[in-house]
Amino acid sequence: MRWARESDRLQALLIDRDREVARLRAEAEQREAISRTLLSEFETTVRDRHFRDASTAEELQVALEELEVTNAALAHANEELEKKIVERTAAIRASETKYRLLFEAMDEGFLLGDVLFDEAGRPVDIRFLEANPSAARLMRQDVVGRRLQEIDPSFEPHWYAVFGRAARAGKATRAELYAKPLRAWFDFYVFKVGGDDDRRVAIVFKDVTERKRIEDALKRFNATLEERIAERTRERDHLWELSEDLLVYADYDGRLLRISPSWSRLLGHEHAALLARPYSEIVHPDDAGLVRAALDELRDRRRPMRIKCRILAADGSWRWISWVLSPDPDGCHLHGVGRDITAEEAATAALHTAEEQLHQAQKMEAVGQLTGGVAHDFNNLLMAVLGNLDLLRKHLATDPKAKRLISGAMQGAQRGATLTQRLLAFARRQDLQTQPVALSALLDDMRNLLERSVGPRIVVRLKVPAALPPALVDPNQLELAILNLAVNARDAMPDGGTITFDVTETAGTAAGERASGPFLRLSVQDTGAGMDADTLARAVEPFFSTKGVGKGTGLGLSMVHGLAVQSGGAFRLSSAPGRGTLAELWLPVAATPAEAAEPTTEPAVEAVVEAASATILVVDDDALIAMSTVDMLTDLGHTVLEANAGPLALDVLRENQDIDLLVTDYAMPGMTGAELACEAHRIRPDLPVLLVTGYADLPDGTVIDVPRLAKPYTQQQLAMAVAKLLVG
Repeated sequence: MRWARESDRLQALLIDRDREVARLRAEAEQREAISRTLLSEFETTVRDRHFRDASTAEELQVALEELEVTNAALAHANEELEKKIVERTAAIRASETKYRLLFEAMDEGFLLGDVLFDEAGRPVDIRFLEANPSAARLMRQDVVGRRLQEIDPSFEPHWYAVFGRAARAGKATRAELYAKPLRAWFDFYVFKVGGDDDRRVAIVFKDVTERKRIEDALKRFNATLEERIAERTRERDHLWELSEDLLVYADYDGRLLRISPSWSRLLGHEHAALLARPYSEIVHPDDAGLVRAALDELRDRRRPMRIKCRILAADGSWRWISWVLSPDPDGCHLHGVGRDITAEEAATAALHTAEEQLHQAQKMEAVGQLTGGVAHDFNNLLMAVLGNLDLLRKHLATDPKAKRLISGAMQGAQRGATLTQRLLAFARRQDLQTQPVALSALLDDMRNLLERSVGPRIVVRLKVPAALPPALVDPNQLELAILNLAVNARDAMPDGGTITFDVTETAGTAAGERASGPFLRLSVQDTGAGMDADTLARAVEPFFSTKGVGKGTGLGLSMVHGLAVQSGGAFRLSSAPGRGTLAELWLPVAATPAEAAEPTTEPAVEAVVEAASATILVVDDDALIAMSTVDMLTDLGHTVLEANAGPLALDVLRENQDIDLLVTDYAMPGMTGAELACEAHRIRPDLPVLLVTGYADLPDGTVIDVPRLAKPYTQQQLAMAVAKLLVG
């Protein structure tokens, strides 16, 4: 401190001055003693020689000369001494001037005083001899020549004890004292001046009241701060204990140094076990590289960052954790807060799956609509071809060659009709005759057919419990679907293998579809080559095939998928290269038990045709189909009226009350066949209506209860449908 340095300088000046004055005085006294000694010796010598009998004038002269020499030396010595005294006096005056300047200019107070002791040797007072202006200012009065008890008797005894200790021991003393009379704190530096017997001290002091106030305030603040820190530490520890997030303090080398209890609560690991192993052992292998790269970046860039990874739980499952990582200022450690986002990740994955399924469903729906439209138009073409060929074969029955050619043409047309049925099945527009079906019995009945279809190198296994509820499905279409699945499995195992058919009952949602259970799950598992992800994604698309040109239509799985969905269930494929393929057909459980099929007797068409002819109104916007239908009905002996639109048909119906039957196409511009049937019933409520359509299933929202005949149909099928309506 500056004022302490000034005090030391002042103390040194005072000591030097006292020492120099004492030394000069001692030299002067020594010279004076020498002069007196020499003079005394001279007087003694003169006196002795004067009175000595043997004394001579010559001896006296020698003595006088010696005295003169001595006096000269003494005079020279006195001159030198006077010169030194002058020099020393000048130096002392310069020192005193310097002392006085420092004394007057210093900010700290300076006092010079004699400490007074009582008879017992206790310091009881101090008389001030000198004081600089700062001392008068700090003491608030002039104190020179006055005692401290006189100035104010309320100064405590410890004040005098400090002064007395310095005066007696000669050791500088430092103290901070509070002056009640002045209501101020002072910092004192007290040191002794003068000889050992002196009780004089110099005092350098300054007012530290403001500093003490600040220190007291700082102490109070520190105490409050410590309380706050302790409270915040308790709060932090409380949050550390209760936090559901994973809190961690770790290093960059893979060691967990401190973890919160939530680690054990969430992951199930023992606390000590987690600290004993590197965190790389609990990070999913697929995420290890990401975590290592993130930690390296965190250490290099020194900025907080976010990552997510999977952490191993004690039960062997993986939990998704989202981390916020922050580097510690020491550069060697990091802090982390992890939040369990397993549910969010599962929801995201489910949403992604749902979006994929929706995309696939929309794609399949669009393809289905296109396929259904193509099948409808193709059915109309086949209707014209098959109808005319059927009539032609009947009229050329006596010509074998013509009959053979017509039969070949009809077989080709029938194959086309089968193809359109598969297209309609995929488009979910086939006409299903659903009924309770016992799958165990159906598969047992199909065993021989399946074994013959897949060949001797493939083993067919059936794992079908007998005590299963029936499925609600069209048995004929189901048999075709099972056969398609078996053939696909066979083609996937050219070197042989095993096909396993398994049926189980299950509840819930059908393989991620919107349909809900209970269901019967018919599984077909093969041991073939399997499919990669791209092939699996397109497997149920119509016309998609991996069998090569001419080895398949690519409609088998499409038909199975359409049957499952149209039946209220779902179809699911899972496969991987080298692991075979699993096909799952989910079918709704029937509310009623399966019953054995009862034989039905159909009325003979020929008898019906021969017994009754009728007037029939045929309505179709396609001239070729209308002509074919009219020719077939006319050939059966019926009277036929024609119309190519719904409104025209209603006019014909109003003008001809003797019409016995209305045969109408469904898909017509302006007015559909269903709408025409409704309007016709308003005119003739008792009029029978036969609805013919290239779609086996009418669009949603079509509410009409009339018999239907699917295109393409033969004359025999048309005759049977007409006979049922006319006889009924």
